[in-house]
Amino acid sequence: MMKKRRLRKIGKIRGIVEGRIVVEGEFVPRLGEKVYDSSLNEVGVVLSILGPKNRFFIEVKPSKAEDHPIGEPLYIIEK
Repeated sequence: MMKKRRLRKIGKIRGIVEGRIVVEGEFVPRLGEKVYDSSLNEVGVVLSILGPKNRFFIEVKPSKAEDHPIGEPLYIIEK
């Protein structure tokens, strides 16, 4: 039987800084974890977590040069 996988929202895009996607965090993912949009397209990987636990940001290294709108939610896949 296949394990059920589900999306877990990590936050919304706040901006792009020096080619990196900055996400206002809601959930702390693991470093190196793949990040997806709501259509399950891979957006990139988690590079770092910045700031205090109650208001943190997630730096995502994009997998390819694409435009992602400010406010777009991003997800990880929980296994």
